Amino acid sequence: IARAIRKEYNISALIKWPNDIFAGDKKVGGLLLEIAAEADTIHYGLLGIGIDANISLGDLPPNLKDTVTSLQAEVGHEVDRVALLARVLREFELRYQQLEEGEYDSIIREWKSLSLTLDQRVAIRTINKTFEGVAIDIDDHGALIIRKDNGRIERVIAGDCFQL
Repeated sequence: IARAIRKEYNISALIKWPNDIFAGDKKVGGLLLEIAAEADTIHYGLLGIGIDANISLGDLPPNLKDTVTSLQAEVGHEVDRVALLARVLREFELRYQQLEEGEYDSIIREWKSLSLTLDQRVAIRTINKTFEGVAIDIDDHGALIIRKDNGRIERVIAGDCFQL
């Protein structure tokens, strides 16, 4: 999604781990993934993609105006949603082909190069705990690697990440 926005609109879209897309310091989109799996079998995966395309910032609730933007607001005119969807699907197909060919390293490298989170101080909230530290890496499985304030390294596979 970040790559599609960059190519289609020349906006420096970045990824806030694990699934938010930002333009500058405001969220412009996100992804949700639902998976049914066992230890060695994935039964299905359902991906939901949301991109704020032609939302007028004046129509946003007051509590979102400082944290959310739209492509329309960023480029200064209404965007062609069909062209955006076509670009997203092309980018998705390219990454899918990379996965099929086992090119996981190139996908992780690209994710890291577009990361808004790496090298930033963050607060992490998981089901079991909350802690702070510096995001130092994303591993080969997509987990965020945090150097906690006590110096210990923590691998986060799921949770909420807040940049401090």
